[in-house]
Amino acid sequence: MPGWIFLAIVLSLIPHAMMYGPQAALIAESFTGRLRYSGSSLGYQLASLIAGGPAPLIAAALFARYHTGVAIAFYIAACAVVSIVAAAMLKDYTNKDVSAEYDLKSGEGQPAE
Repeated sequence: MPGWIFLAIVLSLIPHAMMYGPQAALIAESFTGRLRYSGSSLGYQLASLIAGGPAPLIAAALFARYHTGVAIAFYIAACAVVSIVAAAMLKDYTNKDVSAEYDLKSGEGQPAE
């Protein structure tokens, strides 16, 4: 039995790495250069606080209420749907210069000196 658990953990790390690897670039390119550090950090930390923090408590409450792991699976699936919708709503920056923050031709948005 411990061998199967070890195998499940090792195999589950593959899709986790496939998701976690490009996540930093996805989060960083969602903000302009001026806001990148604070915006990505605030978004990442608040997401883990709001969604990740109460997740074990919600799972325990669901299991206590329904006495089955199926309720927890539905909760995880609902969270996945919310994540997919949120990711689909992000702007696509493929083949675009994400380093350009200001339109220097028009003179608008010049940083204050």
